[in-house]
Amino acid sequence: MKFNLTRTAGLAAAVALLAGGGLATAAVASTSGQANATVANTQAAVPALKPAQLSFVEKSWGDPKTDVGVITLTPKGWAMVKLSTFEAKFTSPNKLWNLRIHGNAASTPMKQAVAAKLKELHAVKGFQLISQTNSSVKSTSPYMEGETYTYATIVYSYPDGQRGTRLVVERIISTYANTQEFELAAGGRPQDRPGLEATANAATRDYVRLP
Repeated sequence: MKFNLTRTAGLAAAVALLAGGGLATAAVASTSGQANATVANTQAAVPALKPAQLSFVEKSWGDPKTDVGVITLTPKGWAMVKLSTFEAKFTSPNKLWNLRIHGNAASTPMKQAVAAKLKELHAVKGFQLISQTNSSVKSTSPYMEGETYTYATIVYSYPDGQRGTRLVVERIISTYANTQEFELAAGGRPQDRPGLEATANAATRDYVRLP
């Protein structure tokens, strides 16, 4: 059966503006800045994402020509965009929260994979490491009954010009042999951390790669 796929002061300012492209450029920059501030203020007014407000549904995606694919739990109502054969992104209706899952991560020893991820993140402008932990969880997928997943969670923040400070719960997961099998990242605002962690937890424990 096929797998079903269903980022003076006034004079000095005038000189700087002219040097940077003139008054037209200044007007565009001002408008853009105001727009960004409006977006940030609007989003800041939204209450924090709480675990209790989340419900989850199974989503699947993969190669439509084979039985190879990914199944896992994602927040109900979040729109899915397939990024590649085994990678998908889910975004909340208010565009504030998202979940990205990559089901075809390189088979790399966990310590090496985590070190590589941290090196990559430290290159992000404004990156701030909040926490780094290791843990494990028993799979809740009927396809992986009795299996235990081990994972490293990296929680960090970075500044976003349009949306203010963003917080990400990034996770590298091993399903066996202490080797990286898949990655996921739940993103939002600092106040959304409990909800983002709940989202990451659900996607981790129910993940399965078929066949």
